[in-house]
Amino acid sequence: MKYSFSVLLALSGSIVYAQHSLPDSSSRLRDSIRLDEALVTSKYYRKYKLDAASNTLKLQVPLLQLPQNIQEIDHSIITDQQAININEAISRNVSGVMRNNTADFYGPFLFMRGAGINTLRNGVDMSMIYYGPMPEDANMIDRLEFIKGPSGFMNAIGDPAGSFNLVTKKPTGITSNQVFFQTGSWDLYRLGTDLDGSFDKDKKWRYRLNAVGQKSRSFQRFAFNDKVVVNPSLTYSIDSTSSLTAEYSLQKQSFLQYLLTVFSPYGFASLPRDFSIADPQKDPVQAVEHSAFLTYTKKLSRNWSLTAKTAYANSHMDGNYFFVSAYDKNRPSEIKRRVTYERFTTDVASIQIFVNGLFKTGELDHHILASLDGNRKSLLGYSGYNDKNANQTLYPLDVNNPVYGTPFDDNKKSGSLESIATNKQQIKYFAFYLQDELGFLQDRLHLTLAARLTQSTSHIDIPAESSVSDLVLTPRLGVNYALSTNASIYALYDHTFTPQSGLSADGRTFDPLRGKNYEIGLKKDWWDGKWNSTLSLYHITRDNILVTDPSTNLQSQIGQTKSQGIEFDLKGEIVKGLNAVINYAYTDSYISADANPALIGKATPYRVRHIQNTWLNYRLPFEKLAGLSVSTGYQYQADRAGRYPQDEIPSIAALFRLDAGLGWTNGKIAINGLINNLTNRFNYGSAWTRPIGLYAYVPYAPREFRLNVSYNF
Repeated sequence: MKYSFSVLLALSGSIVYAQHSLPDSSSRLRDSIRLDEALVTSKYYRKYKLDAASNTLKLQVPLLQLPQNIQEIDHSIITDQQAININEAISRNVSGVMRNNTADFYGPFLFMRGAGINTLRNGVDMSMIYYGPMPEDANMIDRLEFIKGPSGFMNAIGDPAGSFNLVTKKPTGITSNQVFFQTGSWDLYRLGTDLDGSFDKDKKWRYRLNAVGQKSRSFQRFAFNDKVVVNPSLTYSIDSTSSLTAEYSLQKQSFLQYLLTVFSPYGFASLPRDFSIADPQKDPVQAVEHSAFLTYTKKLSRNWSLTAKTAYANSHMDGNYFFVSAYDKNRPSEIKRRVTYERFTTDVASIQIFVNGLFKTGELDHHILASLDGNRKSLLGYSGYNDKNANQTLYPLDVNNPVYGTPFDDNKKSGSLESIATNKQQIKYFAFYLQDELGFLQDRLHLTLAARLTQSTSHIDIPAESSVSDLVLTPRLGVNYALSTNASIYALYDHTFTPQSGLSADGRTFDPLRGKNYEIGLKKDWWDGKWNSTLSLYHITRDNILVTDPSTNLQSQIGQTKSQGIEFDLKGEIVKGLNAVINYAYTDSYISADANPALIGKATPYRVRHIQNTWLNYRLPFEKLAGLSVSTGYQYQADRAGRYPQDEIPSIAALFRLDAGLGWTNGKIAINGLINNLTNRFNYGSAWTRPIGLYAYVPYAPREFRLNVSYNF
């Protein structure tokens, strides 16, 4: 591992030796656009490397010129890897990203740089309180954008570890239709379509429709996931300078229970992979999510443009689950399960208006971004876990000889959600952001000066009334220097904050959790821009973390964590026909202040010190094997921490998964077969050891096969 990383570091560091004259930023952008158009015509082309962020990120400069590490994942990579939703192996394509799997059907729960990262969809903050947004189906995804570190240009609220933006498919104006069928191990069946075109010859009315139906069982006993996803969108070109796009999505799912955690008295990965704590007699959990976006764009002049966007999403879940919350060491093979019923309705509404512009003062170029953002999140929910009147009966299960189908109380609550709610809360914020990116030295040096003023209010009605308001200014400073036409070095300083409700022991409200990030990095495009590499080093501090004094059980605000690390990413066409995704991350994230001195120095939850991923796809160059491709890749995670720093957790095994596939296409028909986990290794994630005496972990799939057949017309 040390040798591999040294090679990658040297590879990225070599950019300092390539010095050429530089065109201005506008010609660089035009060159990148022309390059993309040329590559599209190549039969070997895969969009493994993208040169610019999507317009949903508000930024209108090439990635090479941005003073930040932003990693773009095109849908072609997702297709080659046959992921069926965002919770699968999509995280393998970005350095240092991993998942908390304890609640797979609740949401993505992606971790990076030592903490959970924020959720954006089409550039809008779609994170919900406690539950949601629902994990998006892969057929909806046009690209994923991972913003490493704070993204003040998008949002100041959240963790400084970063965020990810999911961009859904929208009309392109090019007629292109596809139907596909996917099948695989454990009765996986998916049938879907992607229809893209125009209603009229002038292409004033353009449409796109993505739809998929799925039935799927699991390697784990009794588990399944059936769903329907419909995602239509419509664009109307008002005139040559303005357009209006409307989008709606419906995701409806049915599954056994939202968590697939296994509890064992014998250690991690000690029970058969198909072991389950659930019961086949349990009713399925039902979940549904509606979301809608309306986007207006207007080119005000040659150098100025306006975008106005509004969005709304509503998620609802209704069902119960089995969980283990007690253990008796005198009965070592017996785990005691509790049935908990939950019903939630949670939503988010947002409005976003921003202006991009360019002007000059003397020799200086000014790239202006000004934005107004408003967001309101609410939660109304019932959880039997917080209901003292719920049935507390425990249902024992012998892990050595599990007997299922015994009678149990489903603990379901009737009545309106308002009347039974155990949790009701709301978060609102309104923000103004102003950024000036100044171009110096014939556009070689770019200095970003920016700040965001955010007013936020967090209010809890149930279980107890509590509210807190904050007015916070978060600065942003970035520098990017072009070493050549295809290489740059950057530095970034940015802030975030997170509102925190509740009261301290002396009756005062808590200050917001604050985070700040220092980062430097190198970027380079190689071989006429066919592939690129990014190397970044960062240091993150999170202050005002709420901690509990173990002697009084009262909360105080003395918590602090620190994260630092190195990340490397490589993407693109290395040689003709060979596309690659290679990344490595070293993450050191630990508790630096706490009410309990024994926790200081402990790893933060789910920290993984070493993550290294590789994915290769090669289109064979032989005429007699035209259209044939092979792919292979692996995922590796080592030195993994558990869920709770308080646990004296034993060693968590390293994760390693090897995959390989074979594909063929003639342009209209495409067939892609893939085998995941070729070595059939027993991998698991999200481990912890509570209740004391039990080992909890989420098993990953054994060797599995997938086959996708698509037809384009």
